[in-house]
Amino acid sequence: MKKLFRCKYLAHGLYIHYDCFRHCHLSIHSPKERNNNFIIPYKGPKDKADWDLIFDIKHKLVNDMRYGDIPPFCSGCHWIEEFDEADAEKFSSDFDNYIDMIWIGHSNECNANCIYCFSYLEILEHRTYKPYNIFPLFKEMLDKKIYNLSKEPEAHISFAMGEPVILKKFDDIIKLFAKYGNKHIALYTNGIKFSKMASKLLAQKGVNLNIVISLDAGSKSVFKQVKKVDKFKDVCKNIKNYAASAAKDNPKALGVKYIIIPNINDNKEEIDKWFDICVNNLGVKYLIADVEEKWFVNHNGNVPDYVKDLLRYIRQRCLDNSIDFEFYDRALVLHL
Repeated sequence: MKKLFRCKYLAHGLYIHYDCFRHCHLSIHSPKERNNNFIIPYKGPKDKADWDLIFDIKHKLVNDMRYGDIPPFCSGCHWIEEFDEADAEKFSSDFDNYIDMIWIGHSNECNANCIYCFSYLEILEHRTYKPYNIFPLFKEMLDKKIYNLSKEPEAHISFAMGEPVILKKFDDIIKLFAKYGNKHIALYTNGIKFSKMASKLLAQKGVNLNIVISLDAGSKSVFKQVKKVDKFKDVCKNIKNYAASAAKDNPKALGVKYIIIPNINDNKEEIDKWFDICVNNLGVKYLIADVEEKWFVNHNGNVPDYVKDLLRYIRQRCLDNSIDFEFYDRALVLHL
């Protein structure tokens, strides 16, 4: 039986970048080809989004990938799926004209300087770009059903670049998608600035806002080493407030992440401190583990055994204490 290939993000994803639309934000795995992950220019509301052209480009790439011609910017990506030729009909919707995954990446403004930020080179390259008003674009996509919640009720919006909470229109954006009934809004934040609106939506039934905060440390000193800012106490305070809001209806709506960074926080002592402060002091019910992405890419995914053991250790501590747990991308593909 012939093997075919697909990527759900290539088919229906849209990464809104500083000055263009891209298919996804995941091409960090193939950094030399990152700029080829390009659909059309887009620099804000003054530009018209040509949706027919966007989907024509997507359809061609989806068809090429299906028969083994993998786009260079997808090379080595762990999200590419294989399926049998006999099952092709199951994935015919890959050629339908709708978006069901949006990454918001039009701004690199941030109030931290994390050592693992994969956007660092892009920040240097695009530091003259100012974030434009993205609200009209989302309104158009929802009104025209480009972002199609009736076609795909599990559609997902994710903040992918910079610190979203400091965006001028942040509250308007999350309120808009909540109003239209979006079931999945992922807010990846460093937690330095507290959002009253996000906290309110966490406690609101029918709005599945999920907040993930990468604390990555259990001590002030390691936190400062990772984030390059002295805000450990502020972040812990905000985590505690978010956890209290989430606990009313959906405690798993708040996740706190530990990204293992070799030679920085890769030891059980720091992990234990992180676990204890999250679970015993801050009221967190959902923990996440991953491996630092730039390091992972530079080592071609060859993770040493001691790092795998640390990931298993985090998982086991969660199991032993009845804490919800999840591996994210790099850790997930290790199949631990």
